[in-house]
Amino acid sequence: MQPVKRKTPSWASPSPGPGSGTGGRGSSVASVKQEEGDSDAKRLKMTGSSRPVLTGSHGLYDDVRTATLELFHLLKKQSTMSYQEAFFRVQETSPGLDAAAALQKLKEMDKVEFREVNEVFMYIPDPTLNSVTELRNHIRVHSTLTSGIPIKSLRDLLPNGIAPLGELEEKGDILIMRALSGPFKDIPLPRLGRPNVNGLKIMEGGNARWKTVFWDHAREAGKAGKSVEDEFIFAWADVPMAETDDVMKLLAEEELTASSAVPIAPKVIPTNQSKKKKRTHRALKITNTHMKEQGIDFTKDYEAPT
Repeated sequence: MQPVKRKTPSWASPSPGPGSGTGGRGSSVASVKQEEGDSDAKRLKMTGSSRPVLTGSHGLYDDVRTATLELFHLLKKQSTMSYQEAFFRVQETSPGLDAAAALQKLKEMDKVEFREVNEVFMYIPDPTLNSVTELRNHIRVHSTLTSGIPIKSLRDLLPNGIAPLGELEEKGDILIMRALSGPFKDIPLPRLGRPNVNGLKIMEGGNARWKTVFWDHAREAGKAGKSVEDEFIFAWADVPMAETDDVMKLLAEEELTASSAVPIAPKVIPTNQSKKKKRTHRALKITNTHMKEQGIDFTKDYEAPT
């Protein structure tokens, strides 16, 4: 059986001659499928043609991760893609890259499932939250004490906007972290409970300042106290605070000193140090005196009898 020969990819086809392009303009670029999106407008502005530039040794991308990301966005539009289609797409658009490595990285990406049975990539979309109850349960499950849910990810889950988050915050179910942007950027922070120079309080400014959402675990556990009244907040903020404290002066009136001002006691150096005794080596004492009865004296060199 003869092996099937694939069609020559578009990047390797010969360039058309002068004057054979669209509208009578000459082009040295091979005919390839046009891409969708803003990349066409950028390429048209830079090169005068919306077709990508491909050569025999280099294609659209020179990094495997970039080619994988392009496959991911294509899979997101199509929902499914076969392994062969993804493999051939990398070969045609970027002939200098390893297509198998790009597909392996695609398998490891989030929201991508690869079925070994039919060798098909599938995109797993995020769930859609259509009611306030679903949104409340989603935040309660996926939020922890130390990590919340970014507003950016919640925008993709809410088809009708993020306005329901404000309702949950008013009820006290969630906590919304705000950024110092918009009318709060590059201006002094307002005093406690008071509006800033633009007449806005620290919690105002619209949902453009919302960054992260947390579930109020303390309130759910019954450990959260009641909200403080504005009258007490204003009274606390209006207490005058001196720029310099008089702690040292008050301590001096009571004939006391701060711990940092107490001089460190000098280190006591012992004067009567015991002298170390010198080690003396005594001569080895020979104790085998009973051998003298047999005519053997170890103090002399022993000679065996002949």
